[in-house]
Amino acid sequence: MSKKRFVIKRILQIIPMLFIASILAFGLSHASRGEVANSVIRSRGMQPTPETIEAVREELGLDKPVHIQYFSWLKDAVRLDFGNSFLTDEPVMEEIAQRFPNTLLLAVVTTAFSIIFGIFFAILSVKYKGRPPDHIIRVVSTAGASIPDFVLAFLFLFIFAINLKFFPVISGSLPQNVILPALTLSIPLSAIYTRLIRNDLIDIMDSDYIKTARAKGLSENQAMIRHGLKNAVLPSVTLIGSNLGFLLAGSFTIESIFSWNGIGKFVFDSVKAKDLPVIQAFIIIVSATFILLNLIIDIIYIYLDPKIKLT
Repeated sequence: MSKKRFVIKRILQIIPMLFIASILAFGLSHASRGEVANSVIRSRGMQPTPETIEAVREELGLDKPVHIQYFSWLKDAVRLDFGNSFLTDEPVMEEIAQRFPNTLLLAVVTTAFSIIFGIFFAILSVKYKGRPPDHIIRVVSTAGASIPDFVLAFLFLFIFAINLKFFPVISGSLPQNVILPALTLSIPLSAIYTRLIRNDLIDIMDSDYIKTARAKGLSENQAMIRHGLKNAVLPSVTLIGSNLGFLLAGSFTIESIFSWNGIGKFVFDSVKAKDLPVIQAFIIIVSATFILLNLIIDIIYIYLDPKIKLT
């Protein structure tokens, strides 16, 4: 199969996957239609009664057959119209659009930090394989992958914000304050990348084509950087893409601790308030994000590694 046909095939596969995601998102409203009516009534400052619940269910169309409700909701969802938030009484997509740039900035900076740190320490570990720097990096990476991110968040706040005063205690959403939350999120990820790339790089450095490169006069470092690193990073591309998807979905804990006004914090507050329109939009957006990222990763794979068999 040609690369073009493979890409077209993968794009067409997106449609049924998004359809399944829409059924799951809509299923929330059907499974909890009484809760939806109660939430709407309370958001309007009233107390639920059997009469008001019935009136709101009629207003929202929850008294109609489920298939009519679904297609009516789907028609609006295709236009990215998920209604108004129960919390703010503002259109859901406007609320998400206001917060998405902050989450995107945090995700991109975190991903950049984690890749740079992961590659740097993996190369350093392989270069000093079996010696003290290698042992230290392996111990630190194991510890870094094991420490919960909220522990790191409070530790960094205490050191860098309270003691050293390099950063504000409450980050807000200013771009210059993204460093501390991004560093917090990147440490566990970079620790995982370090271990994965290190192990792959060690195997690659013993391969025949690296020995050939050395025989042609390349130094150990040149052979590693020019020929070994690309193939060592390739198996981690899927993991990097998946982690980017999770970051774009928002980090509830870190965004709350640093008061970073992103999607994660907003959705966390919406879940507590049973703000169903926000939750439904979140499910659709996250599903679409992961599906598109997987498509991009597949395309990157076939161009980075021509030996991959396309099916």
